[in-house]
Amino acid sequence: MSRRGWSPLRGIDGIWHVRGSLPLADSPFAHDPFAALAPVFEQRGTTLERAPGQLVFHKDNPDAQDKLAAFEHGTLSIEPSDDGPVLRYDLTSHPLLWCFLAPIPFAALAFAVQAMRIQGYSFAGIFAALYLAGRWIEQRQVRRLLRARLLPAEEPVPDEPVPA
Repeated sequence: MSRRGWSPLRGIDGIWHVRGSLPLADSPFAHDPFAALAPVFEQRGTTLERAPGQLVFHKDNPDAQDKLAAFEHGTLSIEPSDDGPVLRYDLTSHPLLWCFLAPIPFAALAFAVQAMRIQGYSFAGIFAALYLAGRWIEQRQVRRLLRARLLPAEEPVPDEPVPA
């Protein structure tokens, strides 16, 4: 359920929204996680709005190299919890929405035109698979990117040479 209240779209907006949270209690950046994330948003066409405990970004025609290129806008917020601060994110991706909708015309064509049944269902299946793979990949990539910035793995301490 949305923290801002109930919405009739809440059940279906998960199609084009990627949401999640990341605990910050063990992060060396718990006091200012947005500073650690700044390099992620220093991309051409990205505008930021910062408020205490919140960062909102908007992207206009992002470069393909932008790690968040699939998301037009999003909100990241820091919220308290019993275990320490938590970063919550809600990112919007119109490419995910279009991939979700792409099978519909092909399925309609397959249903309406007998001669196009195999082709229509084949293309509908391909686009459905693309959506499912993209949805899973984008969710995973966002979480991995945020974790890498906020919870960096400890660098291994090199073994000291043993004196001979």
